[in-house]
Amino acid sequence: MRNLSLTSIILFTIYGCSSGGGNASTATSISTNTPLYSPGATTEIVVTNTSQSTSIINPKITLATWLESIVTDTNLSLSGDIAPGASYTFSFKLPASESNITDSRNYYQYLITNTSSGEIQVIADNLNNPVNPALEVVVSPNPASHTLWEDIIINADLWSDKPEIMSAGYGFEGIEGVQQGESFVIAAGGAWEIVTTPNPPYLALTSSKTPTVVELAWGYPTYYADAMPIVFSWPVLPSTVKGEDFAVTLNTGKVVTPYVASISPNLEYNERSCIVIFGEFGNRLSPGTAGAIYPTKVTIVKNLKMLGPQGLVSAVGLSKDSTNPYTSNGGPTLVAAKLSRMSILGEGVGESNAFSGGYPNNGVAYYGESNAQYRLRIYTTGGFSPDGVAAVQPQDFQKFFRIQVTSPSGEVTWLTATNYVYSFPQGSIEIIGLADLGLAGESINDAYTEDSDNYIDFILKGDESAMRLITAVEIPAANGYLPFYNPGGPGNNPTPGVTYTSPGPYTLQTVTMAIDDPKTVTYHGN
Repeated sequence: MRNLSLTSIILFTIYGCSSGGGNASTATSISTNTPLYSPGATTEIVVTNTSQSTSIINPKITLATWLESIVTDTNLSLSGDIAPGASYTFSFKLPASESNITDSRNYYQYLITNTSSGEIQVIADNLNNPVNPALEVVVSPNPASHTLWEDIIINADLWSDKPEIMSAGYGFEGIEGVQQGESFVIAAGGAWEIVTTPNPPYLALTSSKTPTVVELAWGYPTYYADAMPIVFSWPVLPSTVKGEDFAVTLNTGKVVTPYVASISPNLEYNERSCIVIFGEFGNRLSPGTAGAIYPTKVTIVKNLKMLGPQGLVSAVGLSKDSTNPYTSNGGPTLVAAKLSRMSILGEGVGESNAFSGGYPNNGVAYYGESNAQYRLRIYTTGGFSPDGVAAVQPQDFQKFFRIQVTSPSGEVTWLTATNYVYSFPQGSIEIIGLADLGLAGESINDAYTEDSDNYIDFILKGDESAMRLITAVEIPAANGYLPFYNPGGPGNNPTPGVTYTSPGPYTLQTVTMAIDDPKTVTYHGN
């Protein structure tokens, strides 16, 4: 069960008519508790009149229409006054029926932002403005999402020697939770891909997720939310991943809490080092533009744990400045790369669950054990796409990447082609192709889809001594090489006048040599 606890007491100063009538206006201040909203619980809203001299006249609680239709045992109005210094407790019961849980889950985003959405309000005859008490919301997530909160980490990569946030970039704005269909996606500022293959999957048409898809992997639906991938150096403990773990500081100085958080789409047991948060983080105006709102920093403030070589450690206190995709070269890039012997240990996310259908997608499943001898895994700041919607495909290495090989004497050679044997005095290297993309055996065409996570594997074949010469991975992003976009990019059919995220920059990323020590960790929770 996942909680979102807000400030325990909120004090409002409201200006209204005095209890004596007439046109006189007197300051009337009230405070409320932080009511618990949870199916099966009675919600009590304690309204205290903190005014020195003015009564609150005929106060009552108003509920959003959807909420009013499902509550029982209501005590929501008082015919009379709350005298200065006095309190009155309003209440309602929310039966724990499956339909009420579903309704509450569907409205989760609005409940946890109640002070702005007005799902619950305190009004009175002499209050000019309603008061919206903050709520503590306890609603169970979609049961299908439970797989992603199981504490199973198998052979997951360690990307540095210490626990840290390696990147925390503002991802894209307003398209996480949009009703299905081209017109809805375009209206939200999302991209809609032209796909020639008949009957393509929805993921091939747009990177904008529907509320139902968000609910499946994040536990609760969102509506027109923004996204931020938070990339960690070590895998996170899934059961500790919550929206309230994060404080996102905006350029305005405001600090916001995400609506939801999940390890999705970094699902596999040997991944789980990246958390994606959805919330209200900004707009599409670039920094320096009047009215621009964007994140400047992300801080871990509670709950979250990471798994390192010595076991679990707290991530509380870690922070990272945010990048912005609505600036030139603001798109995704690399944060790490690691070369190890090929292993399928920890691949996939188990069987017979809502997420298992996309696997296997590892190098052995793609190319066979005899070809998949080494894995050069790259770790990215966000989703990698050729245009913001289309998937990277297994044969696409030479469109986007080069591998740097450095001889003992310092001579540099660039590996640029797949299925070509590069020979060195130390032995040979052959780039077989890319992996950790779509389901093995999936047809390769413009309707191809992949897992959209922060990992891509280069599958290599050859001699160990030659592999040890590999020093870096390059994304040229120019001179015939294509750049990468995150899922907020324009697609191949951008709408005129819409601002999309920018492509990523040139990158040269040093490769960590992990042939002798794979630098991985494993954890099985109770």
